[in-house]
Amino acid sequence: HRLILVALILAVIGAASGTGFAARESPGTPAARSAFDTGEAAARAEKLDEAVAAFRKAIAADPDFVDAHQRLIEVTQREQLQDVRSTSLLRLKRQYEQWARQHPTRAVYQVALGLLAKDADQADAYFNKALAVAPSSASAHFLLARNADTRGDWDAQRKHLKAAVENNPDEPRYLLRYAVAHLKSDPARFRALALQVVARFPASPSAAEALYNLADASSTLERRGYLDRLRASYPVDRFTYAASAMSMLYADLEPSDALALARDMVRSLPAAAVWPPRVAAQEAMTRAKTLIGGGQCDEALGLLEKTPPPSGNHGTTWTLLKAEAAAGAGNREQAYKTLVESAAVSPDARVDAALPKYAADLGKTSRDVDTDVWSLRDARATPAAAFTLPSVRDGAPVQLAGFRGRVVLLAFWYPT
Repeated sequence: HRLILVALILAVIGAASGTGFAARESPGTPAARSAFDTGEAAARAEKLDEAVAAFRKAIAADPDFVDAHQRLIEVTQREQLQDVRSTSLLRLKRQYEQWARQHPTRAVYQVALGLLAKDADQADAYFNKALAVAPSSASAHFLLARNADTRGDWDAQRKHLKAAVENNPDEPRYLLRYAVAHLKSDPARFRALALQVVARFPASPSAAEALYNLADASSTLERRGYLDRLRASYPVDRFTYAASAMSMLYADLEPSDALALARDMVRSLPAAAVWPPRVAAQEAMTRAKTLIGGGQCDEALGLLEKTPPPSGNHGTTWTLLKAEAAAGAGNREQAYKTLVESAAVSPDARVDAALPKYAADLGKTSRDVDTDVWSLRDARATPAAAFTLPSVRDGAPVQLAGFRGRVVLLAFWYPT
C-alpha cells in the first residue's frame, strides 16, 4: 500500500511539472495580465521593443497565457515589416520550435507555431497538433474557424467556433464570433447569441461589437435602440465599435440631431478627422435651410457651394437643398443639373422623387431625364482594363472580351 501511495504521489508531482499532462490554456494570472496590459499600451504607442519585452514577461509569468503568445507574435511581425532585414521573426520561430520540443504536452506552443506559419494549410496542421495534445484547446478551435472562414467553409467554421465556446465559455470573443457566423445563415440565432454576449459580458469590447453588429443587421426603431445604447453605455474613446457606430447613427439622424452628435464626437474624439467636416456641413445645411425659408436663396446657394458636401444620406439632403436654393434663386437649369449629376453618380430614392418636378419646370419628360442621366454616366465611364485570368471553377483562361454584352459581377480577391 505504501508503494502504491508513493507511486500516486510521484504521478501527481509529474503531472504538476507540466511535462506529464496537457497544460490548459490560461486567461492570464494577475502578474501576467499586468505585464500584458503594459505591452498593449506600448504597442499602441508604437514602442514595439517595449511591447515585446512586456509580452515576454507575461509569458514568463504564465506560459499558458495564449493571448500573450499571440500578441508577442503579432508585434514581432510588425517589427519585421518595419525592418525587412530584421531576423527577430525567424529567431522567434526557432524559440517556439525549441519550446515545443521541450514541452510536447503544452498545446500553446503548437498554437503559436500555427500563428507563425506561412499559409493557412500549414497553420491548420499546427492547430490540429494542438488539439491532439489538448482536445479542449479553445484557441486552436478558434483559429481553425478563422481559416475555415477564409476558405468559405462555413460549416467547419461554425463547428470549430461552437467547440471554442464550449471549451472556454468565459471568453466573450469566441461567443461573439460564433454569433456573427450565424448572421446570414440563421439571423434569429445570430441575434440570440449576440444578445448573450451583451448580457454576459456587458463591459467588454465584444459587447460593444455585438451591439454594433445587431444595429447593422437591424432597421428602424430596433436599430436606433442598439445605437442609442452604444452611445449611452460605451464611451467612444474606449470602445472602437462604439465610435464606428456613431457614424452609423449620424447617417440615420435628422440634420439637427446629426449636428448635435457631430459636435459631441468632436469633443470626445478630437483626433478623429472625420467629425469636424461633418459639423461644418451640418451647420451649413442648417443655415442654408434658414436662408431659404427667409427667401434668401442666393445666399443659401453661395453658402452650400463653398462648403464641402457630406456623403451618404446627408449628402442627398445637401443635394436637395442646393437644388431648392438654385430654383428659388431663379436658376431652374442649375437646380435640375444638380439633381441629374447626383442621380448619375449615386441613385437615390429622394433624388428620383424630386427630379420630375424640376424636369417639368424645364419641359422635360421622364424619358428626357433618363437620357440625361445615362449621358452623364457614359461620358464619365472609363474602359475596363483587358485581362486574361484563370477561372476559379476549372482554371481555364477567362478574358474580358468573353463577357462583352453580358451583365457580370466582378469580385476582387486580395491574397493574404
